Amino acid sequence: MAIPASHVDEGLKLTADGEVVFFEIALKNIPDGGVAVIRFRDGPMGSTTQWNGKTWDHLACQLTGQQRSSEDEKSRPRLRLINPVGVFNQPAFSGQFDGSVIQKFTVLRRHVESNLTIANNEIFFIGRVVELIAGQSISFELRALSDVPDQKVPARVYMYPEYPTVTL
Repeated sequence: MAIPASHVDEGLKLTADGEVVFFEIALKNIPDGGVAVIRFRDGPMGSTTQWNGKTWDHLACQLTGQQRSSEDEKSRPRLRLINPVGVFNQPAFSGQFDGSVIQKFTVLRRHVESNLTIANNEIFFIGRVVELIAGQSISFELRALSDVPDQKVPARVYMYPEYPTVTL
C-alpha cells in the first residue's frame, strides 16, 4: 500500500499543520479614545486568512513558556513578534501595549477551511514589553487575568447555621 504524498509532506514538516493559532490584541491608551485591534497568525508575511468573519494578517510569531502547574507558581509565557520596519515601536513607546488584552484562538485547520467558529480560546493580558529590537522583533510577557496588581480575593464569610446548635 502506497503512502499518500500529502502524508509524507506533513510528516517532514518541522511544525504540524493540524492546528492554526490566531492572536488578537486589543490595544489600550489610544489617543482618540477608540479601540485598536491587531489580528494576526503565524505564517508567511504578505498574506491573510479569513476566519470568523475577520481578516487575520500573517506575521511571524512565537509563543514560549506556556505551561500548567499544580503548584502555586503562575506561568508567564512570552510572545515574540517580528517587528518589520518598526511598526510596533510607537505603540510600545507610548504604552499602548501595557495592560492590553490578548486572546489566543486555537482552531483545527479543517474548521478554518470550513469557516466554523469552533475554537479553544485563552485570554491573557500583556504585563510588559520585555524586549524591543527596532526593525527586528518585539517580545511581551503575558499574564493570566487573575495575575494583576488590583486583583482582589473575595473575603471568607462565616454563615450561622440554619438551626441552633445544641451544647452539653
